[in-house]
Amino acid sequence: MEMSDTEDIILLADVASMYYEQNLTQEEIAKKVGVSRSGVSRMLTRSREVGLVQIQIRHPLQTSQELQHELIKRFGLHDAQVLVQSQPGENTLPKLGMIGARYLENYLEDGMVVGISWGTSMLQLVNALHPLKRLRLDVVQLMGSISANSPDVDGPEIARRLSAAFGANCFYLHAPLLVKSSSVRDALLQERTVSATFEMMQRMDVAVVGIGAVSGVSSGLFRAGYLTEQELLSIRQQGAVGDVAGHYFTLQGATCRLELHERILSATPETMRQIPRVIGIASGTSKAEALLGAMRARQVTIAITDEECAKEVLALNDTPRRDEVELEAELHQPAYADMDYSATNMFAPQAGPLHNSTLKSE
Repeated sequence: MEMSDTEDIILLADVASMYYEQNLTQEEIAKKVGVSRSGVSRMLTRSREVGLVQIQIRHPLQTSQELQHELIKRFGLHDAQVLVQSQPGENTLPKLGMIGARYLENYLEDGMVVGISWGTSMLQLVNALHPLKRLRLDVVQLMGSISANSPDVDGPEIARRLSAAFGANCFYLHAPLLVKSSSVRDALLQERTVSATFEMMQRMDVAVVGIGAVSGVSSGLFRAGYLTEQELLSIRQQGAVGDVAGHYFTLQGATCRLELHERILSATPETMRQIPRVIGIASGTSKAEALLGAMRARQVTIAITDEECAKEVLALNDTPRRDEVELEAELHQPAYADMDYSATNMFAPQAGPLHNSTLKSE
């Protein structure tokens, strides 16, 4: 006698309950209902197909497809990963490091050259690496060493850990990050091991970088002791919102012309823009301006961030620039209203400087 549709559905529900709720094995269920083990397997598949069983995975690294799509569309990114936060203000850096590690493991292939910067986000990433196989890679340290005070987040140690995870070869940058003068920097660039590392930077297939901001707590150079609070304030006053590999840029993505850049040993903005893929990690709203500037500068083409930072970036991108707002207001003023046509006024020099000579953009 064949079972009715209702009886069939009840049997499927019973089998599903025994398997998913009572934790019985398929072999045990088969004996109870008088079918083969493969028959139980087919019933479990059928129970999902008809909607009796709905599997919901609460992944600890859940990402927002909507925000990812929006970032990719707005900034022409190759990809984006946006972590859904479990609570407002959550410290997302450890989870972003995990996402970055999984992304890198899936992306890398034999024969690639991969660059890496330094800092806490890079430390989180290399600590989360658990590749399933070793790869023939060349790892390049993108920035000179900072100091002996923070060895875990320093460039050589970060590059060493990345290399060790994959069994890769490593090109270290045997030089300090910041030197006394441009002449010292130029001399170091002539050293054989230093020049070899910079040559390898030109061959990079992918790079992974932290994104620095210009507030004290979010600036790696400040925390490392390379910049004082006053120096950081001066950099901020000259239009900088963040840095990649120690090179500062404005909110619009233009590289700031700072004397500091002439004394730094790291991958240049031009080098970063030539890399096919640059993965940038930024955590929290304090990094929103820096991430926005880095994407506009094309120094980050794959963004890994959290939803609070992503939402702030999109809001900032929708906010008109101050000069655009002023121009719009000016265009809506009545034409020629209250204009003084006196020769003296028409050709008088404008009050105040025309530009800040200490800041230029390129």
